[in-house]
Amino acid sequence: MQPFIEYFVLAAVLVVPLLALWAIAGLYSTRAGSPCHVTQVFYLATLLMIAGLTVRTVMANDSCWLIHTASLGIMIVFGVMRRPLGDADWDLQLH
Repeated sequence: MQPFIEYFVLAAVLVVPLLALWAIAGLYSTRAGSPCHVTQVFYLATLLMIAGLTVRTVMANDSCWLIHTASLGIMIVFGVMRRPLGDADWDLQLH
């Protein structure tokens, strides 16, 4: 019974980073010039879900709070680095 509990705790810890990597891969896999509204909504929903799980982890003082907080930070950084596609009105035209 003890190994089962250890595997379950390990799986619960790794769900948040794997979900974050999946959302980042989905965000960066869209082709240039294609509308990506569904991908952005999916990314935002995943970001909010991971933020809620991170808050729960920190409030419960779980030992995996650093992994969840780092996953949330990585999602925020990669989301900011990604330029929205299809909005050419505010893009600078460098010649």
